[in-house]
Amino acid sequence: MSNLSNPLSNLILDYWYKVLMVVGLFVFLLAGLGLLSAFPIAPTVLISSSLFFIGLGEWVNHPLQVEFVEANAYHPAGKLTGYPRNNQPLGVFFDVLGGALIGYGIYRLFLIL
Repeated sequence: MSNLSNPLSNLILDYWYKVLMVVGLFVFLLAGLGLLSAFPIAPTVLISSSLFFIGLGEWVNHPLQVEFVEANAYHPAGKLTGYPRNNQPLGVFFDVLGGALIGYGIYRLFLIL
């Protein structure tokens, strides 16, 4: 039993888009379970799913990039790593889908009000 691990134990929320995904999924689950009865369900589900898809799109658009440079005092290993934005078609699709869902969720919210 000790070799089974919790898959969430490796989840590191080190970038804003990962936090956005977790918050969107958490609110989506709460709304789906009916625990957010003070909020209308349809707009809450749409907006929270849009947060998830925008976070997913940004995660795709920020891949790990490595550059090898001459070793110096600032980079003794001679390697630079980072997550700068690099648009990918799938990432842009998820961003557009998230934007459409948030727009539709706000529209549905105004229909209720």
